[in-house]
Amino acid sequence: MIGDLRLVGLGHIVLGTLLTFDILLHKGRPVSAVLWLALVWGLPYGGALAYLTFGVDRVTRGARLRAESNALLERRAALHPTFDRLALDEAHADVPDHPAAHVFRATDPAVQPYRVLRGHQLRLLVDGDQFFPSLFEDIAGAKHSIHLQTFIYRRDRTGKELLELLMERARAGVEVRLLYDRFGSSFAHYTRFFERARSAGVRVGSITQANPLKGRFQINLRNHRKAAVFDGRIGYVGGINVHDENRTGYANGQPIRDYAVRLEGPAVSDLQFVFVQDWFFATRESPESLLEPACFPRIGEVGPGLVQVVPGGPERQGQAIVDSFFGAIVSAQHSLSIVTPYFVPDEPILQALRYSALRGVDVRIIVPRVSNHRYAEFAARSLYADLMRAGIRIYERRPPFMHAKALVVDDVYALVGSANLDYRSLHLNFETNIEIAESNFVSAMVAQIRAEIAASDEVTLLRHGRRPITRQLIEKFFYLFQPML
Repeated sequence: MIGDLRLVGLGHIVLGTLLTFDILLHKGRPVSAVLWLALVWGLPYGGALAYLTFGVDRVTRGARLRAESNALLERRAALHPTFDRLALDEAHADVPDHPAAHVFRATDPAVQPYRVLRGHQLRLLVDGDQFFPSLFEDIAGAKHSIHLQTFIYRRDRTGKELLELLMERARAGVEVRLLYDRFGSSFAHYTRFFERARSAGVRVGSITQANPLKGRFQINLRNHRKAAVFDGRIGYVGGINVHDENRTGYANGQPIRDYAVRLEGPAVSDLQFVFVQDWFFATRESPESLLEPACFPRIGEVGPGLVQVVPGGPERQGQAIVDSFFGAIVSAQHSLSIVTPYFVPDEPILQALRYSALRGVDVRIIVPRVSNHRYAEFAARSLYADLMRAGIRIYERRPPFMHAKALVVDDVYALVGSANLDYRSLHLNFETNIEIAESNFVSAMVAQIRAEIAASDEVTLLRHGRRPITRQLIEKFFYLFQPML
């Protein structure tokens, strides 16, 4: 018995030592490193399992896959050698006069090799009541290809209706690819919901970072993107998942508040390429078929909008999401409005928000009054006092739950997509946002944010300070886990 205990203890020491090396080498934030070291050493084996499952926040695909990914980039560059990039330098005299030039100047370095592109039509879609009819219409009108990606795909009325449409188009000869995250769509995945679609000709792929047989334990890394591309010419990006709760008459009560963007123009090619990278990772389908010219048609200018696609994840270009948020926040000159369902950002984002408010920018943050993840709600409220003391105004939107994600700077620039302002979206998940400068779209976005504020209650420093001490302790406790939220 004593020998068994010694063996268990020795195993704990060896495992803890190995994981300590990994933590010290790869955890750049001291608070995160200390938290994981405490769990690994303080909770024998359980802490090691937690770190392997949630703490390993990087993707290592191997040299061969990286080389293949680079080949995809080279093929894509060959397809589009004449993309018109909005260069923010003195060589283009018209650029400094653009109302949003100061924001793009701050965010552009973070997003390379993606570019700011001219020539887009854009439409804001609010909730599933606007999103799904538009999406279904474009599915019905697709002639060559339908590429759709989502984090959550539910086995409900909406999910079945969408799948039937995809099957119908596949039977009509359209090339249909559907990609979902296995964690977010776990029930549909494990009940083999998509088998009928496969038999009808829909190519279905799923993404997971948790596969012990392949040495992957990182269920913390999720593909949180929601996007669609039709015939390489029409794109969608935003935060709306595929389930009934987004639609009136399908949900029990009012639908979840959420945003999506429909766009036409050259940046659709960038959305297509993000999908191609994810599809290649999930299925290893031949790059030749993924980069065929029909999926990447030449697209001329169809409107006045400037757009830049911002993909991010815990690998190459992994800092694009957080850096673009940071750049947009510090570039604000007059006003900054943020809508987010989960507000647990890292310290640089918090400092950027405080600094913007202190230099006179009107900073407003709109969050849901009641979150679907209470731990994130508690952690967020532990931050309110410091932000309000700096002059930031915080609004809690009344139900229904608000899942929308948007940022507007100086009423001339909008950042919309799938990324929340929490550590998971900023550093762990695969996300896609788009930067937009187009007067009609940004005006619609400003009006929408005003509507959210009208349906909200402002948090005051006095009322917030009267919270019971037990509530304050709970909030501080949950904020300790900010690197995991």
